[in-house]
Amino acid sequence: MSRGPAQRLLVFLPPWGSLREGGTLASPSAATVVAYAGIDASQRQRSAGDAPLTRVPQAVSVDLLFDVSDLFTALLDAPRMSEGRLRQALPGLIEERLLTDAADCHLAHRLEDSGENLMRVAVAAIDRGTLTHALQAAGEAQLPLRSAYSSLYSIPAPSAGTLSVRLSRGRGTVRTAEHSGFAFDLDGKPPVALSIAVQQLKIRRIHAYGRDARKLVPFVAPLGVKLLYTKRDFDAISIAGALNVLQGPFALAGPLGMPTVAVVMASNRLKPLLAWAAASMAVFVLGLNAVHFKLESETRALRSSMQTAFRSAFPSEAVVDPVVQAQRHLRDLRARAGLSSPDDFSVLNAKAVRLLSGAPVGALAGIEYRDAALTLKFKPGAANSAGFRDALRAQAVKQGLNVSFDADGSARIAPTIP
Repeated sequence: MSRGPAQRLLVFLPPWGSLREGGTLASPSAATVVAYAGIDASQRQRSAGDAPLTRVPQAVSVDLLFDVSDLFTALLDAPRMSEGRLRQALPGLIEERLLTDAADCHLAHRLEDSGENLMRVAVAAIDRGTLTHALQAAGEAQLPLRSAYSSLYSIPAPSAGTLSVRLSRGRGTVRTAEHSGFAFDLDGKPPVALSIAVQQLKIRRIHAYGRDARKLVPFVAPLGVKLLYTKRDFDAISIAGALNVLQGPFALAGPLGMPTVAVVMASNRLKPLLAWAAASMAVFVLGLNAVHFKLESETRALRSSMQTAFRSAFPSEAVVDPVVQAQRHLRDLRARAGLSSPDDFSVLNAKAVRLLSGAPVGALAGIEYRDAALTLKFKPGAANSAGFRDALRAQAVKQGLNVSFDADGSARIAPTIP
């Protein structure tokens, strides 16, 4: 054994149903006794044993492995869809396979393969309370978490008539496919599920992992298989394909490299930080409210001054929208004085001619003047180019015009300042 912390430590959590305190079901805590196994940089096992979470050996990173009964995994076929729609559809796709309500579970997934019409998705489901309590216990024990996944990934998937079984602390784990398996308790006779798996998968050999591997010996004759001891607690290559459930709100790091809310809430070490964050957020909200009230006050004062100015200029007219009404009166005054307004048809038409000087010949299909704006209608496909639209907008700015394109491709031209 080399000295110093392991490169990676696998922590095998006991099944939730086995945790009892005073005869009642309890949650995992920093004092919960777990099985562990350490891996060095060359992916070889360097340590193994049992210890409370707070006393497990130090490691660069830690993986939490849930019992198969606590973390459901499966491989699904789903219609081709976007990532966002897949996340929304997952509860419905997996609902019938779960023994609990999908709404109470945290779901994680990974795209395994994608075809023309269907895609294969690996899915994991775990009760949110179970995951939260486990992460909180890991936080109390100050474990540098790396990932969390099902213990079935600690052994290889069946192949060439060979089935892998792991036995440790009186508990057996069987992996029947890439993303499925089951667990059983040792009670002196082969479990029915194991017998069925051997028959359906046509198993001839069982690779036994774990410290209790020799307890499979009495099962060999009834099952009709050959038992091969691996002398290892787990398979380091198999865990590389594990489906990590620390996704979404339980992801270890957010976009800025910070722990996400669910993980922060699950760690007692970060409770002082949460208190400071809550206080800072309260101060920030109060500051935003103060700025909001100040801007509202200034807005009311400006609106009042605009209404007062309009009443003084046009005392006989009711005030509805002083800006629009003032612009209308300004156009009327300009017309009486023989001056043209920027939104007059003649002015806009003259500017539109200069605006379209660089447009393709024959691109324009018609012109319409309404509500102090000019609408240019183009022939189909003539104004769809992004380059043409950008050039038109750039020329319009130089002439004091604003150009906006409608869904049908027509361009609405109006003066920037009426």
